[in-house]
Amino acid sequence: MFYNVEITFQDNIIHKKTYSNLSEMAEKLGIKYQTCADISSGRMKPKFISETFPFQPQIKIEKTKLKEKSIDII
Repeated sequence: MFYNVEITFQDNIIHKKTYSNLSEMAEKLGIKYQTCADISSGRMKPKFISETFPFQPQIKIEKTKLKEKSIDII
């Protein structure tokens, strides 16, 4: 199982990469494993400051069986 991650800020892709597991993703992004697990399962939407603060990155994590080509912008 692989995880496709796309982080956008104001409609600009700032990070797009495929990771082989959630631990690797958490380490590379500098966030907790549980946060990655919660976002990927849909249990939480990432809001780093507050829900009303408009300048926050959007993180989308999708599970896939195939490894896609990565665009590592960061």
